[in-house]
Amino acid sequence: MNQEQKNVYYKEYLPYIIKWGKITCWLSIPLIFIPSVALFLIYGYIPSLDGFITGFISLASAMFAWYVVDPVTLYPILHIPGMYMTYIAGNSKEIRAPAATSALSATDVQAGTEHGTVISCIAIATSIFISLAVMTIVAVAGNFILSILPAAVVHALNYLLPALFGAMCVQRVMLDFKTSIIVLPCAVILRLLAMNGVFAVLPFGGGYASLLFCVIIGVFAARMMNLHKLK
Repeated sequence: MNQEQKNVYYKEYLPYIIKWGKITCWLSIPLIFIPSVALFLIYGYIPSLDGFITGFISLASAMFAWYVVDPVTLYPILHIPGMYMTYIAGNSKEIRAPAATSALSATDVQAGTEHGTVISCIAIATSIFISLAVMTIVAVAGNFILSILPAAVVHALNYLLPALFGAMCVQRVMLDFKTSIIVLPCAVILRLLAMNGVFAVLPFGGGYASLLFCVIIGVFAARMMNLHKLK
């Protein structure tokens, strides 16, 4: 990259990306709440405080660490344009990072360089357009697709969500088998206690208690089982 190209990159391209990246990220925040607002205004649905606390604990415990890890690990691949697009479109590790890595490998360009930043930006933008196209087709033609599927296939889709959570559970178990030996039995016991109304005496119904206790037990179990790695 010659000096003229570098001047364009640093004085025009990056300032333009940062300007519109900030604008679109701030605009995306209120847009995230549109489905919830629509459910309230159209159908009158209001989540209970118990359900809100349960959902918050679940998401916060699962995602908090990634708010620290993702920017550090993905920035060298995605760089500034890719980070802005990825945190609006999502699927950072599943689609955006592999798309950028594949593009960098195909063009034999090093990540983190000026050329690499442009290449990864193009790759990520392309993957987002493809994702939007596929999701739009599925959303619009979803009922039609379901209507032409055999009844056995439609019935099997009822097992999709349990299968997904089961696969995620096995993945986590394999990552730290020793901790899972402690956490899984505790989770079963806490679930049984919740089903029998043991936590109903807690504020807001106590529906969040089993999940909260699972998180706390998991943290202490992981620390206890991996304490030797921290020394």
